[in-house]
Amino acid sequence: MDRLGLPIVLLAALWGAVNTTLSFFQTINARRDLIFELIDECGYCAGKTLGPIEIYLTNLLPLTIGNIIFLSLISYVILSIPRHMRIENKEEAEHLRIACRIIAILPIFGAISFAAGGLFDMVMLMRSLN
Repeated sequence: MDRLGLPIVLLAALWGAVNTTLSFFQTINARRDLIFELIDECGYCAGKTLGPIEIYLTNLLPLTIGNIIFLSLISYVILSIPRHMRIENKEEAEHLRIACRIIAILPIFGAISFAAGGLFDMVMLMRSLN
């Protein structure tokens, strides 16, 4: 049973990261669609309470930055697990290090992808408003 604890923790961390990321992705896409609908409808929408720039600064940008921070923290936690485990068997310790590195690839890739997507959203917003 002791050997099952760590894989279950790693699986739960990965599942939490994937589930949260998919929720962020869905929300960010909905906000992006709203922003570009407003731009198509009225440009800066000076007469509206929330225009595209306000929605970007109060919704899309914080969600993107929050998801990048979350995925970075999950990656750090997964990668730091081997340092906190006391495994006597060197071979098992090395297998754990390799497994943690492989598992951390997904949240690291997600953080990089959301950073690139955030930059793309900013460029597209500025380009469409000019």
